[in-house]
Amino acid sequence: MRIGTRLTIVLLLCVMPVLAAYTWWSVDQSNVYLNELKQSARAVSSGVAPSIDEEVIANEFDKVDDAFRKMDAEGTRSALLRKDGTLWHSLPNFPPELVTAASMQLAQSKSTEFQPASGAKNWFCELVPLKGQTGDVIGYLLEVQDWTKVARDSRAHSIAALVLALVLIAVVATVIPAAVYRYVSRPLADLSSKVTKFSSNDSDRAAGSEVELLSEEFRKLDQQLTKARADLDQRHRRELELERDLQRADRLATIGALAAGLAHEIGTPMGVIRVRAEALQDDAAMSPDARVKLGIIVRQIDRIARIVKMLLDYSRKSESHKAICDLRTIAERVLTLLEPEAAHRGVRTIARLGENPLMVNCDADQLEQVFVNMIMNAFDAMNRGGGTLRVTADTEQNRDGSCVTLAFEDTGVGVAPENEGRLFAPFFTTKEPGKGTGMGLAVSQSIVREHGGEITFSSGPSGSKFVVAIPMASSEMVEHEHGSRQQRRA
Repeated sequence: MRIGTRLTIVLLLCVMPVLAAYTWWSVDQSNVYLNELKQSARAVSSGVAPSIDEEVIANEFDKVDDAFRKMDAEGTRSALLRKDGTLWHSLPNFPPELVTAASMQLAQSKSTEFQPASGAKNWFCELVPLKGQTGDVIGYLLEVQDWTKVARDSRAHSIAALVLALVLIAVVATVIPAAVYRYVSRPLADLSSKVTKFSSNDSDRAAGSEVELLSEEFRKLDQQLTKARADLDQRHRRELELERDLQRADRLATIGALAAGLAHEIGTPMGVIRVRAEALQDDAAMSPDARVKLGIIVRQIDRIARIVKMLLDYSRKSESHKAICDLRTIAERVLTLLEPEAAHRGVRTIARLGENPLMVNCDADQLEQVFVNMIMNAFDAMNRGGGTLRVTADTEQNRDGSCVTLAFEDTGVGVAPENEGRLFAPFFTTKEPGKGTGMGLAVSQSIVREHGGEITFSSGPSGSKFVVAIPMASSEMVEHEHGSRQQRRA
């Protein structure tokens, strides 16, 4: 059964008894009015009967007639009946048919109150016994009142109450189903229709009320959403893996570009090592001069080891992990890593990183990759005869709070105006074939945006300036990170 039908039945069952009680009360009000009239008539009869007894016993019927006339003037007609019910005495205008009705009432030993109908009139009659001096019943006082108007009003009132009750029942029986349909059944049906559109199998729909149907459909939707969420999580993990692979590929491409410079940087110390080793072979006594030469060799070997280690650290695949770091430390590490490449290309690097810490919540490895891309692009732009690269760190205040900026300004050829709109597009490059993948700036922009920042640039004939802006870590985050580090050390 539909929920709307159930609700309609319940509301009707609640309202109908109230209407029935109201109808009964309205009809009963007519009976109350009639009972009050009867009590009034009884009071009149009880007051008149004793005086009529005395006058009848004294055969003073003229006084009886005077009493009858007074009562007639007040709307009550009277007559005297013998014990057998025959007429004993009355005024001339007393209806004879009421005497006959009273005789039948006495003969059947029924109630002393009765309401006969005579023609178009309705009467209320009451028989009051008349007693003699010994207390024996000698006759009856018949008092009648014309209740034609009273009966008509009573019927009209009863009919009006019944009609009103029927009208109310009809209105309630119409309004309740209509209201339930409009505000319950139709919205539930619309909701059910919309929900069932998501169902993959219409044949499995539950047969029952809308609530049961919606419960079943929501259960199915929950299963579908759970499955969809699992699929999205799996797809998201694949996308993250692809993004990491893309970042790693970009790192490897950068390493390939650094290979020539590193080979040159490593090749020169190795030549020096060979020369120093040959000299040491002829100096078995290890003179002071030989010790100096050996120290030079050790320093060159340490430099080679440091460069190779930095290159290996840069190329190593690592999981993303954010922590509070000083941006200057990351920039200094990148500048040290690319120092041989800068020397190989004849580029002079000027770093102004300031003296105050620039703390950001970041993945240091990812930002390191961004800074390598920025510097390598600057080297490529200054490939014809070298140039100058300025790296400047600063802080700025914007509407979202404080941020740290790291600007890379070169003296290269700049970016052509027609290429500015596509500069961060994937696979877009202006380098010669085989010298660029077109993913460096796209990957860098993606990494910086993951950190809540942005890469902007300006370019002209005298060079380009790329600015990496990253939100500065709040003091609360810095204190929390410092406390966590102290706990780990403890």
